[in-house]
Amino acid sequence: MEDIPLNKIVDVSWRFGVTVASSGTDEVGKNFLQLKVLYDEDGNTKSIFTEMNLNQFYKFLHDLEKAKTNLDILM
Repeated sequence: MEDIPLNKIVDVSWRFGVTVASSGTDEVGKNFLQLKVLYDEDGNTKSIFTEMNLNQFYKFLHDLEKAKTNLDILM
């Protein structure tokens, strides 16, 4: 995911899903998270989409929690 200045984030939305059908049987039953970030770039709203598997999501969540802890220390 590309870097976006935090003060330019307009909205963040996400949804969890489970693969119920696939041409590859090893994919069925796998969890995923789809993340959409809306941000402002010179007055225009732009979107970034990404999809993560469960392990990637937990790493992302851990990184967010570390960032929050660091911000709390600074405040």
